[in-house]
Amino acid sequence: AGPADFGPFRSWLVERGASFAAKMEVGEDAIIGLRGLLLQEEVASGKTLFELPSNLVLTADAVRQQGVAWQQLGSCSGGGDGGGSGTCAASGGGSAEILSPTHTAFALFLLEQRAPGAPWQPWVASLPEAFPGFPLLYREEDLKGLQASPLRKVVELDQDAVSKDFALAAGSRGNLSLEEFRWARTAVKSRVFGLKSLSGGGLEEEVIAMIPLADFVNHPPDGVVEANVEPAYDAKTGSFRFSAVRDMKRGEGLYWDYGFKSNRNSLLRYGFVSQRRVPLTDMPLFFKLTDFPGAAGTAQSLKLKWIEKAKQDGLLAAEDDGSVFHELSLSLTSHTSAKLLGHARFMVLQPKNATVLEEMCPATFCRPVSLANERAALKHLAELLEALTASYGTTVAEDAKLVEESPKEGAAWQTLVVRYGEKQVLRGFGRLLGAMDPLFDLSPWALAGAVAEHWNNSASDIHRYVQETVTSVVEAEGLKWAKRKTRESRAKAA
Repeated sequence: AGPADFGPFRSWLVERGASFAAKMEVGEDAIIGLRGLLLQEEVASGKTLFELPSNLVLTADAVRQQGVAWQQLGSCSGGGDGGGSGTCAASGGGSAEILSPTHTAFALFLLEQRAPGAPWQPWVASLPEAFPGFPLLYREEDLKGLQASPLRKVVELDQDAVSKDFALAAGSRGNLSLEEFRWARTAVKSRVFGLKSLSGGGLEEEVIAMIPLADFVNHPPDGVVEANVEPAYDAKTGSFRFSAVRDMKRGEGLYWDYGFKSNRNSLLRYGFVSQRRVPLTDMPLFFKLTDFPGAAGTAQSLKLKWIEKAKQDGLLAAEDDGSVFHELSLSLTSHTSAKLLGHARFMVLQPKNATVLEEMCPATFCRPVSLANERAALKHLAELLEALTASYGTTVAEDAKLVEESPKEGAAWQTLVVRYGEKQVLRGFGRLLGAMDPLFDLSPWALAGAVAEHWNNSASDIHRYVQETVTSVVEAEGLKWAKRKTRESRAKAA
């Protein structure tokens, strides 16, 4: 919706109970170069700018109930060639085979509502006609810009999942093309809200919704402008509103911080990256859990059986080749890093029997086992990261130069920023692991001194890992050494 056609859309909103407490229009925001809501008057902090009643908050449940195509997925539809090639879905609406049922239900609903006279057509008509820069729409030449980035696999898996959902959903709506379905799925992915976090504790469970007009509120560019509005959902009335969080001037755009920290998340969800967020990079990491270092033997056989058991119990997600997915950031004590370290410990562990795995490695995620195992796990993880770093086509220095010289737009820019950030994380993580390795050679007393002098920041995730995990395994090893010496002394005295 541009300035010319915002009027009909606004009238449609007002007819359905929307209220505007501030004058605003749609136009191109000069600061970010995108369409957005622009204030036509000054607004004081705390003022509600607009509010939408519950009937304009389109929830996933409402879409499933109102969507004709989604309901048609509740029956088998034969192929047009009479060969029986079609989709067969679970009864009651919605297919159990659909990989992303909520997003697919929304997507089919958006496509239905494009029709003239459809109840939600004025809103759907306001959505962008295309979504340039969204990874879901990347071509092969775009994906090449990621080089060896594990994000490429994530994007390809996402694209494949959408294609599979399309194959199942196509029979529910005549003449549906993959291009149309991708457009709708991208519109949904970039515009759905999770209402629980916006309800101020009013919702106990998550509610997914799409909200007309709310998608005109943009994310503030880092270092250029600060957020000036925030959303809220009233779980009692079902209404949704945006309010000012600071005084605003006439002509200002409306900006709400979407809440992401890394470029990976902003790219996948919203289709943009920020050079300023390179230091906040996190990244996906894939490796084969079954690629155990060392020679084959009893330990490897025990671990392979333990992997299969965890998969059968539904406690481990692993591909047929043993590949597992992890999150990597400059962290060693978060939930995701604990799982990563757990698998690193598992890979280097040499269990003599299944009891060791049962006690120390539930579902293949090992707790700290010993000084030797912890040190070997960190070294093995460092080797995995070094191998990944070496597989990229350019170096950090070469990418740094490209970041300064390249046009800051399009898939080439996006993939460059992502891989540049990943390489810095990989390099930084490797340096951290190298700095910690000598600590395992220290006595408990020497380590305590090193912690007090160099690793004493309790606010630092890495320092906490040294203070807690490294200290724990070093002290345990020291205690074992003392007990061994005591036994030896007693044996000599006897």
